[in-house]
Amino acid sequence: MTRLAIITGQGQLPSAMAQAWTAAQDVAPVICAPEGLHPEGVTVDRAFRLERLSPFLRTLADDGITHVALAGAMHRPALDPAMFDPATVSFLPRVLPALQQGDDALLRALIGVIEDHDLSVVGVADVAPALLADEGALTDRAPKAAETADAARGLAILQALGAVDVGQGCVVASGLCLAVESLYGTDAMLEFTALNRPSRRPEKGGILVKRAKPGQDLRVDLPAIGPHTVAAAQRAGLTGIAIEAGAVVILSRAAVLAQADAAGIALWAMA
Repeated sequence: MTRLAIITGQGQLPSAMAQAWTAAQDVAPVICAPEGLHPEGVTVDRAFRLERLSPFLRTLADDGITHVALAGAMHRPALDPAMFDPATVSFLPRVLPALQQGDDALLRALIGVIEDHDLSVVGVADVAPALLADEGALTDRAPKAAETADAARGLAILQALGAVDVGQGCVVASGLCLAVESLYGTDAMLEFTALNRPSRRPEKGGILVKRAKPGQDLRVDLPAIGPHTVAAAQRAGLTGIAIEAGAVVILSRAAVLAQADAAGIALWAMA
């Protein structure tokens, strides 16, 4: 029997995944979170300290948990050296170098630690596949030719950035890159675009492109959009949102599509 624990970060994704798993399996997952984190929409069953990650993972395995999902935004914490136990310390040579790299490198290291404790790591496609979109137009309005051209340009930009483990999103208008996503995320990128557009050309139009990094482990850190993304794209003067089919989470899908249709924003999933 598969027993699932969800290690949560911030945002709506942990709740959405927990609800989908409960509905499909008729049993709730065990919700786990770092101490001091209060994830949205779920009740934490087990809190843990990252400095004592190994004993925590052993407890999960000993209690019959077979699978672990990582869900939600997780910021890089300040760690207390005095709190580390010997078993967790033994993993530091693998994890500490990854802390100085991009999110994908860090999460790959974390997955390795989890799997070393006889736990299988699963992702959105395994736990809540309905959160991902199939290829094609999702809104009433399909993208125009100029928007699909901007999406192709965005794809090329993100493929180049992915080689150095940076960014899952960019903003492109008339073939020009207006902004790229950094560690601060999509909201910060769209806010930057909105603040700078009035004084620079092109002053309106363009699209947001969201994709997983090339070669990214799709079990963790999938890019996501939600109603706030559509609102931010509208404030930035964008007319389209292009996401990667099967690799971008759509939170509150009905609300997202209704909001995009009302704003005249084309939303589609591309290969």
